[in-house]
Amino acid sequence: MKAKKRDEFQRMINDCHDGKINMVITKSISRFARNTVDCLNYTRALKNKNIGVYFEKD
Repeated sequence: MKAKKRDEFQRMINDCHDGKINMVITKSISRFARNTVDCLNYTRALKNKNIGVYFEKD
């Protein structure tokens, strides 16, 4: 996964898992994930933790 190389993205995901974030709001899907597989995997993982992901444009 390309997201592994995105340090700040990984910090956000870790903060979500640590209970520090309960919703992710992003401008567009392309700002959240660089490919469809990463997007689906991360949004599903966050949804399983009851963390919403909101895309303003998409």
